[in-house]
Amino acid sequence: MKNTPNAKNKSKTQTIQRFVFVEVPIEYVGPQVALWGEAAWWPKNCLWKYIKETEGEVKVGTRYRIKIQKPSAADWVAEVTQFVPNRLIEYTFKAGMFRGYQVIKLEERANGTRVDFELHFRVSGLLNAFLWPFVYQKQYEETIMQVLNALKDNLPQQYQQEQDKHPEGQ
Repeated sequence: MKNTPNAKNKSKTQTIQRFVFVEVPIEYVGPQVALWGEAAWWPKNCLWKYIKETEGEVKVGTRYRIKIQKPSAADWVAEVTQFVPNRLIEYTFKAGMFRGYQVIKLEERANGTRVDFELHFRVSGLLNAFLWPFVYQKQYEETIMQVLNALKDNLPQQYQQEQDKHPEGQ
């Protein structure tokens, strides 16, 4: 980073990337990913609680407050800033401990769907920046893998149950 008067006040942008493969068609995975923190597959014991602040279906402009379910933990506000059904949902952070965005991309494969999660961010606040490398980063990375694994593990069961309820041609 350049040594400019404002350089010491700006933290470096970081990226976290993870992916899972879900053995379910993209047409089923897409709507489930759009629900993200509101979905039935979302882990019950997840560290993050998504609280929808806007009404209606998920679309550009939908806002969420994401709370960490621990006493006196940080939270943040995210708004859907891009939404391409069955392909991409992007959330831009509007307030709280993060600045930047996260994007979830879906890619159709022959035997299912690849789901990529990317977080592009800077940590806001002196205490948050101090705690990030020691506490928050590990918690965040463990939580995103918990979420992605819940998606991977639960969607095939959900999909099969729906297929059993509505067999083709009946």
